[in-house]
Amino acid sequence: MSGGPTTNRPLTKTYCESCRKIFTPRDPMQLYQDRYYHPQCFCCSQCGNSLAGKPFYPKPNNQFQCESCNNALAPICIMCNQKIPSGTTAKRYKDRHFHSDCFRCCKCIAVIPDGHNFVDMLDGRFQCLTCSKHVTGMYQGKEHAPSLENTYGEITMVQCDQAGRIPICDKCTRPVPSEEEAFKHDTRYYHLDCAHCNRCRKKLLRIPCRKLGSALVCHTCS
Repeated sequence: MSGGPTTNRPLTKTYCESCRKIFTPRDPMQLYQDRYYHPQCFCCSQCGNSLAGKPFYPKPNNQFQCESCNNALAPICIMCNQKIPSGTTAKRYKDRHFHSDCFRCCKCIAVIPDGHNFVDMLDGRFQCLTCSKHVTGMYQGKEHAPSLENTYGEITMVQCDQAGRIPICDKCTRPVPSEEEAFKHDTRYYHLDCAHCNRCRKKLLRIPCRKLGSALVCHTCS
């Protein structure tokens, strides 16, 4: 989430980033990331209310969202039925959203960590692999696990989703800012400074690597 933009009047001819009209000497201005807006043009793309001096969330295509609309559109955790606010670590599986602490084994109630194998019970519940060993032969679920093959990651530009949410770095668990480059391996994102082998510390930007538990390791160390 960003705070309200500050004003800093330029000396040269300047256009509003939204309506593309030129500013007159008496026009108030709002500044965000070196772009200027009329206060009435700097508004929430959802409700149209002005964001001047208010907290907001940047969205793709030079759009913004006020705090109220962002909260209203936040995804709902399928387990606790509570909203998942922006900046909160969460999981997504089969287009369903979960708080990280809500993604638990239905038998031992332990949290299933990111990158760990689990069993989909096909009825909205999950089991860790330890508990699933005790399921009878009538069990009809299936295992889901990250790929064990060494694959290349990619450097990609981060985009927030429709609710204004941005991904969380799988290494340091801090948000990965929108409109910035990040390292993506499979479905997980990393800050460029966090994309290194957990064992030899080698940068992973252009070499094969894979996920081992919660660690990301290069092909040599895996």
